[in-house]
Amino acid sequence: MKTYQYRDLSVIELPDSLLVTACDSSGGVGEKPGDELCVPTKYISIFAARVCLFELLACGAQIIGLSNTIVGEMHPTGEALIQGIREELERAGIGDLPINGSTEENFKTCMTGFGIFVMGMAKRLRITPSVSGDVVICIGKPKYGAALVVDGDPEIADYQDLRTLTKNPAVNEIVPCGSKGILYEATNLAAIYHRQFQTAPNDLNVVASAGPATTIIASIKPSGLPGLATVFTDKLTVIGHLK
Repeated sequence: MKTYQYRDLSVIELPDSLLVTACDSSGGVGEKPGDELCVPTKYISIFAARVCLFELLACGAQIIGLSNTIVGEMHPTGEALIQGIREELERAGIGDLPINGSTEENFKTCMTGFGIFVMGMAKRLRITPSVSGDVVICIGKPKYGAALVVDGDPEIADYQDLRTLTKNPAVNEIVPCGSKGILYEATNLAAIYHRQFQTAPNDLNVVASAGPATTIIASIKPSGLPGLATVFTDKLTVIGHLK
């Protein structure tokens, strides 16, 4: 059995399939007195679940399991965090997925801590190597913090956008963008294949944080650009190409 890492995913080769996992964590953010950033508790788990789900779905995995670790009591902190997970699973179209987890009931905590672990299965990773001449597009606009509303914001990438990209044969590789920003992910995508990323003029802030996967970049065959532009219209931005 072979185990390896691809970007932020861990991959375990089973006899006839791949087990793919993603994880995320948060500390000091929430509604407890020791938290440094005060936000409604459920948004912590919404954002964390979104990051993991986007990473797994982008590589073609089918989500099969989810576990969480809550550094706090079930009521009210754990209940709010689990509610956030359920809401995000509904947005992803997998609201019936069982949720396993653990809380801290022995000691009183003054700071919110949260971790999430998501598992997926795939026959193979949905990765077609990027090549010289590929166009790099971005779906959505980078947002984070107070500017971010995950439910119904038409300017950020959503699960339907992700499905559209994964089903299009002109799309080679798909990368959700997070806190490191669009330019970082595009440059890293090129480096994996020993290519260079050449930027194209655009109106996006490519160095700003994209928060919890509010944008998706993809390397595509140039012939596929007109069709994708028709589908995504203003939500698509050409950010460069590989050379």
